[in-house]
Amino acid sequence: MTREGLFRKNQQLSTEFKLYILDHPEIEEWVPDNARIVLVPEYDQELATKTIELAEANKKPGQAIVYIRITRLRTSRVGGVTLQVT
Repeated sequence: MTREGLFRKNQQLSTEFKLYILDHPEIEEWVPDNARIVLVPEYDQELATKTIELAEANKKPGQAIVYIRITRLRTSRVGGVTLQVT
């Protein structure tokens, strides 16, 4: 996977997770302060492996890592869009 591909996939995953957090704010209570949050897409093994490797390589001493496993990603949350230019 290219560096750009990794970036794009992680960007999409993190955007969708932020939207998920808006619907489920209680998740934030379970995450320790200063923790590294790692989104692990179980539907994309190559991305999951690379993401875990990067998280472990960049972990600060004493820092907790919270692995959030994502089993699927919907294609889009947006629907029924109309564009009007005047």
